[in-house]
Amino acid sequence: MVHFRYTLVLLSVCLLSFSWIDDLPNPKLETGVSKALAAYRKSVLSQLNYKLSLDIPADKASSIAAKARVSFQLKTNKHPLQLDFKERTENIKKIVVNGKAVTIVHSDEHIVIEPKYLKSGKNIVDLEFIAGNGALNRNADYLYALFVPDRARTVFPCFDQPDLKATYDLTLSMPNDWTALANAKLKDSLLAPDRRTYVFNTSDTLSTYLFSFVAGKFKTVYGKTGRMTSEFLYRETDSVKIRQSVPEIFKIHSESLDYFEKWTGIPYPFQKFGFSAIPDFQFGGMEHPGTIHYKASTFFLDGGATKDQLNSRTHLIAHETAHMWFGDLVTMNWFTDVWMKEVFANFMADKSTEGSEGANVFDLKFLIDHFPAAYGIDRTTGANPIRQPLDNLKDAGTLYGNIIYHKSPIMMRQLERLMGKEKFQTGVREYLRKFSNGNASWPDLITILDRYASADLQKWNKVWVDEPGRPVIHYDMQQENGKIKKFSIMQSSEYGAKRYWPQLFELKLIYPNYSKEITVDLNAD
Repeated sequence: MVHFRYTLVLLSVCLLSFSWIDDLPNPKLETGVSKALAAYRKSVLSQLNYKLSLDIPADKASSIAAKARVSFQLKTNKHPLQLDFKERTENIKKIVVNGKAVTIVHSDEHIVIEPKYLKSGKNIVDLEFIAGNGALNRNADYLYALFVPDRARTVFPCFDQPDLKATYDLTLSMPNDWTALANAKLKDSLLAPDRRTYVFNTSDTLSTYLFSFVAGKFKTVYGKTGRMTSEFLYRETDSVKIRQSVPEIFKIHSESLDYFEKWTGIPYPFQKFGFSAIPDFQFGGMEHPGTIHYKASTFFLDGGATKDQLNSRTHLIAHETAHMWFGDLVTMNWFTDVWMKEVFANFMADKSTEGSEGANVFDLKFLIDHFPAAYGIDRTTGANPIRQPLDNLKDAGTLYGNIIYHKSPIMMRQLERLMGKEKFQTGVREYLRKFSNGNASWPDLITILDRYASADLQKWNKVWVDEPGRPVIHYDMQQENGKIKKFSIMQSSEYGAKRYWPQLFELKLIYPNYSKEITVDLNAD
């Protein structure tokens, strides 16, 4: 009787769960990836895999013929399913759903598959198409994929949202004098008279914006990065820069990997580690697991390099390596929290170099790197908060800027100081273990950290993260007989609203023969 009741309860819970899914509204058709569409797909899709084949011609003006098999588990087929594909309809040549050819319906950047072709359980969608060029960055004799923030859909049909992680089976057919690097290890290489085909292993579980590859006429060098042997692809021809830079590049990567493995308590979490130096790359770097892309001019330095150039290279490598844990292993649910991965990467990169540079150098570098850039925006009436709302992924590019990259590390340093380094590290480790290979939001992290903090982090979070602006700090010093009688430190909002920013800092009093440092806990007006 007890078992029967338990079964009834369990059945009721299951029925309620599926009833809730069936009650979700049919997401309307609109350009981009709306939050409503993303929420619906997250509720019904799981176990995603993309089997993608690209036939890359030598001539960059020629089309890239492609095939994709998208397999997934579907909880309900009540509504049509939208696959994202921001390309011309004529680029879609054929669609087969669960073994049956279907009419191509393509509208508002989506391929629409009607419910009658779908089923609860495993589904397979086969597509033949011409790959879009928008995010493939094709040059005369090389190309590279850059899909952040929502540009995978400009190349192949997919569910282009960060919380639908998938595995990828990639095959690249290309000119026989090309080589390639992707997220996964190389499984097989087939050579024909004028073509080379690379077949890669199934990748780790990745968001679409982290899936990537680079292919072309590159030189390949192998080196040790921690316990691994890694590939490095480059096109640099200056022998002096190559000789002086390549060993140092592997060394910095090894040191960064070692630091983050020890700090997080989690060994490097992906099947391989590799990177490429790309001419005219749009950013300093991009953190694709197994195939990090870097800007070549930042990487290759000679004996005339300045200290700033050397420091910049070290910081860049540490930043992208930090992403392997912060952003790649645990990824934000939605690009509202894109700043999370960037703040951690910047903050952890700074921490990883503190030991080698010394505390004084680190403090000065942190000040110069972050404060002026953050103040330059945050002092204005049009400043945005660190965490911003986002209704559609097509607008995700607007979220990037100096608030994300420079105010966020300042905020994170204050948070670590408020909690204490050990408690902060313990909380972050718990967060990484709990959401490993999945997705999480900033509130998820703050909820965990709040358990280890003596201060009210929810209140602290509201002023530092959810609201824009900075405090104006001023003081009043009263003296008597050459000594300080009273010293008052005050803060106010720059533009009148009654707010204060809880923070800790040092005040140094300098005397003729000595100095005295006092910690200020600025926890009120």
